[in-house]
Amino acid sequence: MENDFSSPARDIRFRSLFETTPELILYQNEESTILDANPAFLMLVQEPKENVINRNYNEFLSEDVQLLYEEKLKEAFTGKTVRFDLYTPQGNSDPRHWDVVKIPVMENGKVVGVHMIARDITEKMQAQEEILEKNKDLQQFTYVVSHNLRSPLTNALGLVEVLEILDPGSSDFESTLTHLGTSLRQLDHVVRDINTILSIRDKEGLVQIESVPLLKVVQQVVQNFQEALSDCGGTVRVSIPEGIQVLGNRAYLYSIFSNLLSNAIKFRSEQRPLQVNLTVAVKDGQNKEISFADNGSGIDLDKAGADVFKLYKRFHPQHSGRGLGLYLVKAHVESLGGQIEVSSRPNEGTIFKISLH
Repeated sequence: MENDFSSPARDIRFRSLFETTPELILYQNEESTILDANPAFLMLVQEPKENVINRNYNEFLSEDVQLLYEEKLKEAFTGKTVRFDLYTPQGNSDPRHWDVVKIPVMENGKVVGVHMIARDITEKMQAQEEILEKNKDLQQFTYVVSHNLRSPLTNALGLVEVLEILDPGSSDFESTLTHLGTSLRQLDHVVRDINTILSIRDKEGLVQIESVPLLKVVQQVVQNFQEALSDCGGTVRVSIPEGIQVLGNRAYLYSIFSNLLSNAIKFRSEQRPLQVNLTVAVKDGQNKEISFADNGSGIDLDKAGADVFKLYKRFHPQHSGRGLGLYLVKAHVESLGGQIEVSSRPNEGTIFKISLH
């Protein structure tokens, strides 16, 4: 059977596509008046068709994009197919990313109207942003790791060359051998750090998510640090209702609070006993906002800025450490689909806000 390219058959196929496509389709005149709108658009703006037809499209757009749409409509009425994308709400909808095409409709060589087709590309844009963020994170990770590997390795190689020309029985030989051991241990630390970080990256998206009783995890962490807390005279106040559950991985949650409490003990203030307060608030009936606050030595965020959670960044040089703890905390929180923020002032303590489901 031959294909039917007659006008009625073509109109039926177009109308079927117009009615069923998930993309938004409008037919407009040169004044931007809506002459037809498909069900997808009506569903988005939550209006019946009779309330949409003959209205200006600007009524459904935020003011900041109206001029752009008008310019693109004028361009389409010159006979040119126009394509652009932007981020905006339509009607009372939430803002979304849209890929918009304006296609001129010709009759007898003249443009008589324009079809606007808008495709929701929000998920695609979010995925691209995540990839860009991960690439930036990977570049920083590669640079830092290569730097931290190069330094002890270079030292070790230099010390080996010195050992080759020293008398094994001399004091210089013993001293150089000691320095070699220190460099090799530093190298081992970096390799172990790499293994830890890569194990988290490898498990992203594969972490077993379950409903975890938050209080039990926190109590276990506090119990395991009881000796260190007693030695420094520190106390931890936990205000978490017993029934609070979070969607997460028990081992990751333990690591998050273990690293935060370890840091609080290590970087406590010399002027007062350590006090840690751990609370939780339930937002919108689902999201749990966990607050971990200490009265320690704090962080100068004006200087630290975005480096707080970066790999091998240290803000208390008088204390030993490798600058890995907060990096792991953020990595674990984000692996669980959560977010973490920090507020702090020097000598006034630090507050971490963690949002989980």
